[in-house]
Formats: sequence, structure tokens, C-alpha cells
Amino acid sequence: MSAHENLLAPVEKFGSFQTRVVIVAYLTAIVAGPNIWMTVFVVYTPPHRCYIPELDDGNETSEVDYVVVPSNLSNSSVARYIPVVDGNLQKPEWSSCTRYNESTSAGQGNVSAVSCDRGWKYMTGENVITAVSEFDLVCDKSWLAPLVPSCLMFGVMAGSFLGGILADRFGRKKVLLGALVILCASLSISAFTPSWIGLHVLTFFIGLGGVARTSILTILLSEITPNKIRYKVTVAHILLMAVGSCMLPLMAYLLPNWRHLYGAVGLLHFLVLFPSFIVIEESPRWLLENGKLDEARNLLQKIAKMNNVKLDETKLLELGRDRETRLNQEAEKKQCGRRKLSYLDLVRVPFLRKRIIILSIAWLAVNVSYYGVSLNANNLGGNRYLTFFALVSVELPGHILSYFTIRKLGSRVAFMIFSSVCGVFILAVPLLQAVDDTAVIVSNVIGKLFATGTLSLLYAFTGELFPTLLRSQSYGVCSVVSRVSAMLVPFLLYLGELYHPIIPYLVMGAIVIGAAVGMFFLPETKSQPMPDTMEDAKLQNRFISKVRC
Repeated sequence: MSAHENLLAPVEKFGSFQTRVVIVAYLTAIVAGPNIWMTVFVVYTPPHRCYIPELDDGNETSEVDYVVVPSNLSNSSVARYIPVVDGNLQKPEWSSCTRYNESTSAGQGNVSAVSCDRGWKYMTGENVITAVSEFDLVCDKSWLAPLVPSCLMFGVMAGSFLGGILADRFGRKKVLLGALVILCASLSISAFTPSWIGLHVLTFFIGLGGVARTSILTILLSEITPNKIRYKVTVAHILLMAVGSCMLPLMAYLLPNWRHLYGAVGLLHFLVLFPSFIVIEESPRWLLENGKLDEARNLLQKIAKMNNVKLDETKLLELGRDRETRLNQEAEKKQCGRRKLSYLDLVRVPFLRKRIIILSIAWLAVNVSYYGVSLNANNLGGNRYLTFFALVSVELPGHILSYFTIRKLGSRVAFMIFSSVCGVFILAVPLLQAVDDTAVIVSNVIGKLFATGTLSLLYAFTGELFPTLLRSQSYGVCSVVSRVSAMLVPFLLYLGELYHPIIPYLVMGAIVIGAAVGMFFLPETKSQPMPDTMEDAKLQNRFISKVRC
């Protein structure tokens, strides 16, 4: 047992201190749940066409007439002004970006069309006001709509990188509270931003603050809770975020104006911000590791008093001497020229290079499928609120199912099964689009269920294939790949809107099944110890041929 563990042993008890911090952490997790998915409703594009004063000023048309093209165009007043085009599914629909350059009937031959120079009319039967309809992010500006969730994912990538570095440098508490302030400010200001540029910039900071909050708070919880319940506490924190996500469809339904939605979520963050400043404390482990012994003594005394345990302060003096000895030993090792493992070893060593390439492809494929199915909720038909609720509510059973499967079959085989099933149901969506909307939604929901489970399996499997001194680097590489792929997902869905809705599903289904095939070339890790050295990791290769047989 290390000197740190000896010192922290008296407070290795889940008492009043931990209870307060965990309650506040869980409240922030529920409140933060909607953050990653809000753009689904914020950049929803309602059915629209060119604004026609002769029609729209007099309210001559019904909401149905905006969208549905009648079989007899002579009975439609819209047909005098708006061309009919073939939609993505080869069904006739009104043009959303052009109008006739003069009032004419649909049957008077070819008439040239012009762009919507007078603005657009949006079908808002639900009184929905989205950023797309408010800023007219359609037609030649339509690419700006998928850029919003891409900015969010870019912020997530930046937050994943900076959050850990800043938390290690300046402490868990300062960076965590800073991330919460960024979240509150970004969400609140977004509700009043006057332009689409402000929306894109602020969405970046929402992603940055959100992922920094999640990662740092997970680390803090793991450092202040006893070993025997540490895993349960941190997993519950992640699962409660999924519970918070399930609240989003109801909030979006009750608050159809995107500004009100941002404002409401920002207000919820403010409500948990003040308790966080009062309750959250620095990690004692971080203080001890960084030699801040006076601060550590004061905090440990506070924790010991709250938990009604005794603290042996003499061990702090021993710790100070031990730390000086350890620093001297580390300096001597550096002088000996002992080479440390680095990111370059993931490329330099052949068997590690093979593993990181296959795993990077797997992380890319799973993230594209996971985010692609969820972000495409508005295009699946049916009630978009209930559809999105179904897509996010299956995350909890997906995590649970993966947990039991990995214990039975191991990470590698479980991943191959989950990934293959996910790909099959995703590829089935284009075949079902001509059959029934309900079947399409069910296929998407099942695909999301297994995509969630596959993502959980990847977290476990990645760490089982690399030695201790390269484990964090392997997660770092895979994390960057996953974030970059998530940034590209909105534009993959955008291609489906421009050309044909089958495109995203073919891509998602093909690459996720390809990832399952790639796992065939990696070793099985079930019932095997985690590799500590390079030699341990290399010995895992002997299990590849065994499983193939």
C-alpha cells in the first residue's frame, strides 16, 4: 500500500462528505443530459417553400397544402406559384428553394423558376421556431444547419483534450467549476444571440464545457469514493446523463421555440451551479500528489470530521519525506536515459500498429452509427419527439446488455456480435422506408440499442490490448478519431437530404459491419490479465489463432 493510501485509509468511508458531493454530481449529470442532443431540435428544418405574398398574406392555403402535392394540381392554389419536384424518395413535393417568376397555372407549359428572393414560408403547425426557420438556414445556406452539431462535436473534442490537461495542472475543483460556468454562460447567451454566427460559436463552448464537466467530475468521483463502490458511483453518474437525455423530448415539445429551450436548460444549469460552488471540494489525492500538504491537511481534517473518523496527521510528515525521496529517484532514472513509451510506439511497433489501426476504424464506425442514428431522428417519420425519446431511452438497456454479454463472451466476441447486429438493422432501414414508418423507427431504435452496447464494449476492449504505459495514449488516439468522426456525421446526414436518404445508412451499416470483421484479427482477452509490459501485450497474439480454430 502506498503512502497516499495509508494516509487516505481513515477516510476510505462513504460518509456525509461523499454523500453531499455525489448528490450534487448526480444533479449536474441529469441537468447536463440534454446538452449533447439539443441540436436535434434546434436545427430541425420544417417543411418550407418560397414565401408568396398573394398566398401567405391572405392565409389562402392550409398547412396540409404547404406539404402535400395533390393529384390534381388544378385544384391547388400553391401550384400556380411553386414548381413540383421529385423528392428524395421519388415522391412529388413542392420545391423548397424556387418559385415561378410570374403567376401562372401549372398546366401552361415550361415557365422559368427563380430562387426564393422574398424569403420562405415554414410549415409550423406545431408553432415550432427553430434556428433554421429564424435565420433561414435553408437552400444555399442549408449547409450551415449541420455545421451547428459539428461545432458541438468540435467543442467536445477540444474539451476532451484540454479538460484532462488543465485538471492535472490546476486541480479538479477549479477546472470543473470553470466548465460549469462556461456551460451556464454559453447556454444562456445562446438564447439571446442575434445571428447564426453567434449560435455556432456558442455551441462550440457548450460542447467544450459539457465534456470537460463530465470527464473531470468522473475523475473526481473516482478519487473521493471508496474502492469497493467506486465503479458503481461513476457508472451511475454516466447513466443519469442518459436519464437527463430522456427529458429533452418533453422539454422540446413544451418549449417549441429554440431560444426558450436553450434558456430553460441554461436556467437548470444555474440552479445546480450554486450548490456546486458550495459542496464541491478539491481531490485530496490530487493535493497530495502535487505536494500541497497544507491544503491536503485542512481538507482531510474536514472530511474526517464530517465522516466521523480519526485522521493520523503524523503521516503527512512521513508523506513529505517520501515525496522528496521519490522525486530524487525519478530524477536519477531520467539521468540513466531510460526511454519512456510514447505515441510513436503505437506506430513504430508492428503488432501495436495493427491493433491501433483496427481499433481506430472500430471507434470511427461505432461513433458514426451511434450519433448518425440519433441525429437523424427528425427524418424518420412519425412523431419526432416520441422517436427521439425511443432512441435515447434504449441507451440504458444497451449498457446493461453489454455488461452481461462481455462477462459471458468476452470483449472481442461480444463486440463482433453487437456490431454485426447493429449494422444489419441499420442497413435494413432503406429497405423498410417504402414499407412503413413504424418499421423504420423500430429498426433505428434496435440499431441504436446495439450501437450503445458496442460503444461500451470498445471502452473496455481498447484498454485490454495495450501495456500500462501506453494505455492512456491508446485511448487518446481513439478518442480523437471518435470525435473527428462525430464532427463529420451531420454532413453525412446532410448528403442524405441532398441526394437520397439511403446514403447515410449504407455508409453507417457498411463500416460498422466492417469493424466487426476487423475484430477477427485481434486477440481474445477474455479471462486474460491486463498487459503490464510490451512483452505481455505481444503474448496476447497467441490467442488469435486459437479463437480462429
